Amino acid sequence: MKKRKIVLAMTALLILGGTAVYAAAPEIKGTIQNFKYVLNGKAWSNSGKPILVNGQYYLPVSTIKEATKTNITIDKAKGTVHIGEKLKETPILNEQVKYYSAALTRDDAYTGDFKEVILAKEAYSSSIYLQPGANYQTLVLDVSAIDKDSTIIIKNREKNEELKSLFVSKETQEQIELNISGMKEVEVVVEAKGGNVVIYPTSHYK
Repeated sequence: MKKRKIVLAMTALLILGGTAVYAAAPEIKGTIQNFKYVLNGKAWSNSGKPILVNGQYYLPVSTIKEATKTNITIDKAKGTVHIGEKLKETPILNEQVKYYSAALTRDDAYTGDFKEVILAKEAYSSSIYLQPGANYQTLVLDVSAIDKDSTIIIKNREKNEELKSLFVSKETQEQIELNISGMKEVEVVVEAKGGNVVIYPTSHYK
């Protein structure tokens, strides 16, 4: 089988073995390799093709992200590649949030020490749609069931894949932490069965 030759910029590739590579201007010639992937001992389908350049194999960032569940973002302006969690925490309200049967509230019956909180109020099922935009490794949610036992279900909305389900007892606060690498939108489903559930602004990405 013939191998296709290509010209590529190194901003979007990782060298096999984990070393980040960045080049602003130079173009180099490489050859696409039609390898098959094996992930954790099992055949794995991925459209990203390894590329051979001067005896070194390179993989697309998207392939590395999906296989390792490690977030990788490229800052072209600064010429840096960020791998894994970010040092600075980003509140979930700093990114776009959409609501179904839920809303931001400043009602001091729910806010406590905070200026505002996300409230899923007296609905059998509510959804909060967080939009990290595939820019973060980890999501941390601080939630509280105010007056009734509730269930929190977190999904990767793009794939409609359940990531975690947690039972929260009434009048208790829980912290939920999970890997959201590569996820553009995360749905938080609140099954309060007529009760009230609060998501606090201490919830964040990293």
